Amino acid sequence: MGLQIFSVNNEVLSNFDGRESNRRLAVGALSMLVYLFIGAAVFVRLEYPLERIERETYKEYRDQWTDRLLQAGIPESEIDRLFDDIRDASLNGIWVEKNMSNSPNWSFGQAFFFSGTLISTVGYGRISPRTEHGKLFTIIYCIIGIPLTLAFLSAIVARLKTPSQWLRGYLNSKLATIFHTGQIQMFHLLTVSLLLLVFVFVIPAYIFTCIEPEWTFLDAFYYCFVSLTTIGLGDYEPGDRPDTSFRSLYKVGATVYLLVGLCCMMLFLATLYDVPQLNLTRFFIKDEEETHILDENDHGTKYSRFPDDQTTTYNGSPYFQCSD
Repeated sequence: MGLQIFSVNNEVLSNFDGRESNRRLAVGALSMLVYLFIGAAVFVRLEYPLERIERETYKEYRDQWTDRLLQAGIPESEIDRLFDDIRDASLNGIWVEKNMSNSPNWSFGQAFFFSGTLISTVGYGRISPRTEHGKLFTIIYCIIGIPLTLAFLSAIVARLKTPSQWLRGYLNSKLATIFHTGQIQMFHLLTVSLLLLVFVFVIPAYIFTCIEPEWTFLDAFYYCFVSLTTIGLGDYEPGDRPDTSFRSLYKVGATVYLLVGLCCMMLFLATLYDVPQLNLTRFFIKDEEETHILDENDHGTKYSRFPDDQTTTYNGSPYFQCSD
């Protein structure tokens, strides 16, 4: 079974309604946005009242201890440093009580960002629901939101694969007489990887260093990596400083970056797995099972196994099909 590159069948094009596809994609994007807004609104409603009570209690507690320490002759600057150290310990997970800042943790922007980390499964853990109702809503919200998010991101990746496949076909047309097909596939993967590295990691990391004064470029790049790989350690979080300008808007923008970045990471994984030499799945299934899987999915536009001794041609179409 060899691999040929063919022009898209006119009948397929006639049955493909681009406007309908765009409409469904727009509805999906709008639904995702509405779902995030709903999640943010509910979390603010459930979590902020308890936080407000804790903030008031903390203020009274701090004022009482400040008066006592001042009477003991301790300078006010040292008292402020003491409370700052307690706050820093809380941010590092040493103190179990909630960190207090000038702006609430459960503002709408923060809740929007929290909702995004839930449905994207990043889950930093810097803030979490404290109320029983908040915890219950988190479970229900994730049960519904995670499958919807995966479906939506998959639809976006399917769109992104079109230019990626065009690039694959272009490289094949220019390099087929010089390199084996496997080498061309590697060139394609390296090209896609380089583009994603620049536009999804390097440039956003530089932007984060401009907005977050305490972050180095390595810190920002590290944050981008652990976020887009859904590791979500939570040791860095954009907009965590209470004095950040336009904090709520910044949180919403960071949420959009996470979702777009996850789409790009899924595109990278799809490109990686579509290269037979790098698809580790083939090491865990039998050859006849792999052939059956390829035959069952023959309607899709995926990479297939290229014999190294076969030269392919390119006629301007990025679509590939196995033929006898």
